[in-house]
Amino acid sequence: MRVIECAAVAAALMLSGTAYAQAGGSPAPPPSPGTAMSPNPDMMRGPDERWADFNKLRDDVAAGPVKSSRPVPVKPEDVTVGKEVRDSKGVVLGAIDRVGMDYAVIASPGGKIEIEFASLAKNNKGLLINMPKAKFDAIVAGNAKPKK
Repeated sequence: MRVIECAAVAAALMLSGTAYAQAGGSPAPPPSPGTAMSPNPDMMRGPDERWADFNKLRDDVAAGPVKSSRPVPVKPEDVTVGKEVRDSKGVVLGAIDRVGMDYAVIASPGGKIEIEFASLAKNNKGLLINMPKAKFDAIVAGNAKPKK
């Protein structure tokens, strides 16, 4: 019986030592930057920072000459007299004849038409309007019939 008591006391002392070792002490130091365990700064970003990045990217693309064929919205300073305007397939429709506060007049061989800045875009070829040349010419000629 005495052996069982000694074994029980020894087991209790061994288990309590392990529990005390886990409970005390200071936490592990954070990983140093650049190690595999350090958090990626992009993963720690909030939604506000992503909007700021999107706005910066949009402003960078719209600010200078566009290098891609993907159309982006124009700013008023992009629309100047004499610039060519192309249709959705890249065919030249005409040139900017006059620029107003929020519109431009496009002069083509068939006549002139006013276009809002919101209807214009730009890419690496210049200014664009999202309609085919045939429809543009029909509107200029006054032959476009409204759908009822």
